Amino acid sequence: MQGFRVLLVASEATSALDAALANRGLRVEQRAEKDAVFESGTDSPDCVVVVGEFDTGFLSRVKTHVGSVPVFFVTDGDGSAADNEGVTNGASVIDHPQTESERAALAARIERATQFADWSSPGEPDSLYRTVVEQSFDAIFIAQDGGFQFWNRKLTELTGLDDAELSETPLLDVIHPDDRERVASISERRRSGSDAPERYDVRIVTADGETRQCQVNVKDIEYHDNYGVLVSMHDVTEQRETEARFRAFVENSRDIVSFIDTDGNIRYHSPAVESVLGYTPDEQIGRSVFDFVHPEDRSEIERAYRDAVGEESNAGKSYRYRYRHADGSWVWLESIGSRQHSSLLDGFVVSSRDVTEQQRRESQLEQYETIIESIQLGAYVVDSDCVIQYVNEAAMSKIGVPRGRFVGEHVSAAVESGIVTEAQFERIESVLDSVLAGETDGVRFEVPISSSGRSRVVDFGITPVVEDDGSITGAVGIATDITDQKLYEQRLNALHSASRDLSAETTREGVAEIVSEVTADALEYEVNRVFLYDEATDALVPTAATEAATAISEAVTPVTRNPGRLWAVFESGEDRLLPDVTSGTWSEETPMGETHAELLVSIPSHGVLVICEDDEAMLRDHRRPLAKVLASNTKAALDRVEREQLLRRREAELARQNEQLDSFASAVSHDLQNPLNVAMGYLELAKETCDAPELDRIGEAHERMSAIVQDVLALAQNGQRVEEVEPVSLTQAALEAWNIVSPGTPDASLEIDTSLTIDAHPGRLRQLLENLLSNAIRYGGDDVTVSIGPLDDRNGFYVEDDGPGIDDDERPRIFEAGYTTGSEGTGFGLNIVQSIVSAHGWSIWFTDGVEGGARFEITTEADR
Repeated sequence: MQGFRVLLVASEATSALDAALANRGLRVEQRAEKDAVFESGTDSPDCVVVVGEFDTGFLSRVKTHVGSVPVFFVTDGDGSAADNEGVTNGASVIDHPQTESERAALAARIERATQFADWSSPGEPDSLYRTVVEQSFDAIFIAQDGGFQFWNRKLTELTGLDDAELSETPLLDVIHPDDRERVASISERRRSGSDAPERYDVRIVTADGETRQCQVNVKDIEYHDNYGVLVSMHDVTEQRETEARFRAFVENSRDIVSFIDTDGNIRYHSPAVESVLGYTPDEQIGRSVFDFVHPEDRSEIERAYRDAVGEESNAGKSYRYRYRHADGSWVWLESIGSRQHSSLLDGFVVSSRDVTEQQRRESQLEQYETIIESIQLGAYVVDSDCVIQYVNEAAMSKIGVPRGRFVGEHVSAAVESGIVTEAQFERIESVLDSVLAGETDGVRFEVPISSSGRSRVVDFGITPVVEDDGSITGAVGIATDITDQKLYEQRLNALHSASRDLSAETTREGVAEIVSEVTADALEYEVNRVFLYDEATDALVPTAATEAATAISEAVTPVTRNPGRLWAVFESGEDRLLPDVTSGTWSEETPMGETHAELLVSIPSHGVLVICEDDEAMLRDHRRPLAKVLASNTKAALDRVEREQLLRRREAELARQNEQLDSFASAVSHDLQNPLNVAMGYLELAKETCDAPELDRIGEAHERMSAIVQDVLALAQNGQRVEEVEPVSLTQAALEAWNIVSPGTPDASLEIDTSLTIDAHPGRLRQLLENLLSNAIRYGGDDVTVSIGPLDDRNGFYVEDDGPGIDDDERPRIFEAGYTTGSEGTGFGLNIVQSIVSAHGWSIWFTDGVEGGARFEITTEADR
């Protein structure tokens, strides 16, 4: 291919300019006059260069007779063309070059214009190709033999080099030193026909030393009959910087950031997956995310994902589920996804955080439902100067402030906007300083903020942005709104405090008043009433109510048993939420006067707590499970009140019985013992004068009557409740009792295997043991063996003998007063034992001994 033909019109010789044009491979023919351009027989030139002033008439004749070729007017060099430099009516007007470099630059420009004209379609006067190349946003050039042979204006703007400098600068000198070897290798492989990329990234260094990141597209061409490459270079510096900021946010987040395609396959995991789940970021790539979800949660998560794939909405919703850890255990994750539609990405960006500990705490409480069912995470990126570089929409929606108000501003703008106070900002600033100084890998803390007319509590997690060289260039913040959780905790603590008040109340009415008050103050249900069941009238009786409830319906009557909703809740024990109620539940016949929503909470076995609100949603939030917690605490308090009232009644009855026993004992002592003593005295006198055997039988009868009187007195005294006890050695008490009952039976033996100490009345415990031991000797024989020891499975002790035992048909009556199977007993011994046991609050059982004898087991509440 021969060089383009340039017709140079000049009245004087211009050898320097001729040489510069020839150096660009152009064929130069000089004419002294302009008319010579139009002489017949002359081939049409590819370009016309006129040394002289701009001539509109001449330019018009060129377009008419020669065609759409580039025309340059080179002025006399006094700078007069500077204001008009550029394309004027299709011609270029420039000052005459004074130096060699200026002439080289003009020659390069003439060559480019001629090349563009040659690319133009025949008959297209506006030179479409030239316009496209010159106006392109990309730098376009032809490289040959390691140098620039052709380029557009965008290349000069990108590199900062003018045409003359580009014409003399080797291509690799523009490339960043660290990329030159790679670019040279790619060029060599391309020229040799080896496999080489057509698109790749490269850095260039501009004339002022600035490094720019570019993406190049390269195509092999033939230029001037020789091998060359056509290069399109796009500046992507700003794009790469933006990508780096987002990559820092994702890779430094403590939560797992993942990309899941529409088929549910994992395409990306952020580095946090290793610390949270034990997998390397690439270990699960290509696997279905559902393969790692717990079988019990899988169907729900799959259904939610499929639904989200089919929805156009990008509204985030959180899901909580179990995910398999690399070690085989299960980790509770809470994830929120955002749908992405682009030519490169089609799927969901999912943010997941480990909530195992939180889930464990909630499971332990078992008294409330999940507080946070849907959560939007706020994300912030600040630079090393604490200037906000990025804030996502989720963060802005929480505080009701446009995103542009904060991006580019110092974080202190949060104070100026009234979102945080000075004191709160000092806390945030201190944490940021610590993170940016590299003193910590991350900090999590809570901050109360004010936004959109309400106060919120936000959980902030801040981590540093660390570059490859280890330098910290900023920080990433993740914010979670935990306002509802904090409010729930406050209300739960209020219920716990109320439990102490309930535990101290002694009446049903007092309990009801506390419940109504706590429902209004802690749960903020101002309209409520408590109904308690009255067994005597078989009715649910209004027992306590707030002022707001009384204002709605002051005169409320008891609700007798009926099929209505109040009794339905009481009898079933199941709560009910009624969204539209027009008649009051205070009484089935009492209208409320307007439609409202109603929550009926069962107080099992005791009554119903009724709550009213205008808005049904108010009865569906986290306060509903708290109301059930309150109802459960109320049942416990009422159960305790009933037990205490029953105990007081029993104590009163016992006191009455003790009074009767005292009166009975007094009567026995006075009305029976005294006449018996008189009779026994006269019997002794009779024996002095008469020795009849009948008198001996009368004496035996007197002795038996005296024994019965003593047993009755012991029963009366021992049956009274023991008010004061002290630690008593069971061994010592048993030995003292044995010494009293065993002197007449030297062959009988006592075996004691215990060091037990019992809180008891010493005298009554000894009396209990005397009766049991004497009973064993009486019915077991003179050689009976009695053993005493502790119970194995309960608190208490046993007394066991190896005698004949007690027949099965007699056992039900052994503790009855006056019952005996022998002629010598009074029938009060075991009854006295039982009365002593009951007076202490203990229990006694009879069973067979190991050797077939009798075994009495006594359980106590205060052994040591």
